[in-house]
Amino acid sequence: MKYCIKIVVCTVLFFSFAGNFAFSQSDEQEVVEKQKKADDPKIYFGVGMGLDYGGLIGIKVEYLPIKHLGIFGGVGINLMPMGWNAGLTFKILPDKRVSPNLMAFYGYNGVVKIINASQYDMTSYGVSFGVNVDVKIRRSKLSFGICLPIRSSKFQAHYSELLSNPNIENYAKIITCGLGYWL
Repeated sequence: MKYCIKIVVCTVLFFSFAGNFAFSQSDEQEVVEKQKKADDPKIYFGVGMGLDYGGLIGIKVEYLPIKHLGIFGGVGINLMPMGWNAGLTFKILPDKRVSPNLMAFYGYNGVVKIINASQYDMTSYGVSFGVNVDVKIRRSKLSFGICLPIRSSKFQAHYSELLSNPNIENYAKIITCGLGYWL
């Protein structure tokens, strides 16, 4: 009888430890799989307005090869036929619901469009820097940002010349704003 009790106790202990070991392995595998999934590159698509979206209204695609770095491109309508931009974003708090980001990009960063006087029209291409905030909403996000375009001296001289013309009204802004909705 003592021998049977020992066998039963040993069997129960064996299966308890084996079961715990199996569960801990599956939990570890789950954690590893979730981590792999979190580290997988992601591609986002958004519609919006602002320099980083290529103009007054445009689209933007962003690829995240790693958690804190995004590579993006934007194409849109900018009063002239098309505007485009390509650059990088640094995600400061990528896992939070509200994430501030730093941006640096190259492409369209200014337009002069004079109605009924197309000889004055001009587009500036150059570097722009900005900050934006992503607010995550379920599987999408809203993005709000401001950019500081570094415009060429040629564009600035052209713009200054237009300012001195009393027949032309000035609507230009030094700092630009952006708003986007990411799908």
